[in-house]
Amino acid sequence: RKESMNTNEKYPFVFYLSLDENLPTAFYILSQSLKVFGFMLIPVQMDQIQKLVTIAEQNQIIIVTSVVDSLGMKNYNEKIRRVLKYVLKSKRISLLLLSSFSKLDDTKLFKNSGNYFFIKNPVDSGQLSSIIADCYELKSEKNTKWPGGKRAGLGAVS
Repeated sequence: RKESMNTNEKYPFVFYLSLDENLPTAFYILSQSLKVFGFMLIPVQMDQIQKLVTIAEQNQIIIVTSVVDSLGMKNYNEKIRRVLKYVLKSKRISLLLLSSFSKLDDTKLFKNSGNYFFIKNPVDSGQLSSIIADCYELKSEKNTKWPGGKRAGLGAVS
């Protein structure tokens, strides 16, 4: 992935799912780090995600959320975990969950969806930005690849 994008090109969005009213300082650090890779980080709430799927121009929507304390874990369990299986059915959404709580790791539950990623905290913001950029590239290639395979050839003609 290129470290910086052409200024004429549209900046793809990465969405930060906020678990409470205030944005953590990690949001601002990640936002600066993602700008190097040409992404804009935008905060959203859980109720906005359904609208996001229907109106977003991007083929692939990447959502990042971070659980750093017990209040965040409580909010995640009450507000997000219940609807996660429905949200992930839309193959347009990829969720990256950052947490040091191993109880929140639902990788076994959502392994077939291919769009749920659990990342153990602490993680460097530059490394996380690189992971997000790679995820975006991978999902974009998957969406643009022709599903029909190769055209049949004539073989050796003498």
